Amino acid sequence: MQLSLGLWRSPLESVRDALLCEFGPQRPVARMDPISQLVKSSISGRTPDAVSWGAFLRLRAEFRCWEDLARTPDAQVLEIIGDVACAEDKARHLTHALRLIEQKVGWLSLNHLAGRPVDEARWELQSLPGVGVKVAASVLNFSSLAMRALVVDTHVHRVARRIGLVGSGDTTLAYQALMRLAPGSWTADDLFELHWLMKRGLGQMLCPDQAPSCGACPLKHDCAKLGIGHSAEVLPWRPRGA
Repeated sequence: MQLSLGLWRSPLESVRDALLCEFGPQRPVARMDPISQLVKSSISGRTPDAVSWGAFLRLRAEFRCWEDLARTPDAQVLEIIGDVACAEDKARHLTHALRLIEQKVGWLSLNHLAGRPVDEARWELQSLPGVGVKVAASVLNFSSLAMRALVVDTHVHRVARRIGLVGSGDTTLAYQALMRLAPGSWTADDLFELHWLMKRGLGQMLCPDQAPSCGACPLKHDCAKLGIGHSAEVLPWRPRGA
């Protein structure tokens, strides 16, 4: 039993290795400060990357600093980010969240989270309006905080279910399940890389919501074994040969 435990390999390692062979490394080139990442991630939900980046760049061009954004009427913010999904709610939540950070910290900064345990920092972020587990993980992992949190967006959640890494449940349950599978030796950069491999490489290019290209998928053998891709039912992951 001790030998088998010592040889156990997380399925996330196999997924990452297969996707790396197909799509190559996806390491971060530059990281924004945590507040900028919060602004970007808060307007990105259910919105194509090109659209959310456009809205974010318009915000940066409009305001001298994020403190100015925090004091801007919601209607004015809405005019700038109007093409993102749920823009009215995001405009209201974003300015409110920024003001709450100022009130709690004393100034507009999230740098204090660097010294916190990951889950404690995540819960602090999730106490802000409009911030769920995906936005919180994005701030922790994508920003200069560079903390061990996997960003589970719609694409990552979908493909994780299809290949049997997670079962039914919401994004929070999927995040918790995938973080339990993440090897302790993995760094923030490793989790960043896994996110982009699963999102852009697998989720957007090969395994979209409709008509996945199963024949070209580097994980097709696992999917075939588990019956994924042809059924709405997702079976729990099990090692090859089990």
